[in-house]
Amino acid sequence: MANLARALLVAAALGASACAHSPGGRAEPDAELREAIAAANDAFVRALVAGDAHGMAAVFTDDALVIPAMQRGFVSGRAELEAYDARRVGALRYLEATITTVQLEVSGDLAWEAGTNRLVVQQGSGAPMTVTGRYLAVWRRGKDGRWRIRAELPIPDPIP
Repeated sequence: MANLARALLVAAALGASACAHSPGGRAEPDAELREAIAAANDAFVRALVAGDAHGMAAVFTDDALVIPAMQRGFVSGRAELEAYDARRVGALRYLEATITTVQLEVSGDLAWEAGTNRLVVQQGSGAPMTVTGRYLAVWRRGKDGRWRIRAELPIPDPIP
């Protein structure tokens, strides 16, 4: 599993580097892909704020791989991801969430997205806190035509 994660990240990095440095090498996503990714991100945000771990995991492929920023190891597969998300929404209340796509490129049935996020969270009766971060997501179009996240690496911004 570690080799798969490493391969996905290396492939995304090399693809991004190659596209950025070769004229005409960048594959511009069409409006349909942009809309599909925006809709999936919106569905994830709605599920996160609602505390719906099942809805959050539904945005990912069955064989998804997430590299959590605040823990060791990997979260592999949609079932494990749903359990991970259930722990997250059980520990914190997500009051607001914004996902912003900064860059999106596509090659066949794979796309990669880099972006930022902003979350307003609350633990228990504590004061709400705003946290921000960045992410890299690899999307895959399924046989049903839907785009879902195959691999994701969220990175929290440093606390000021």
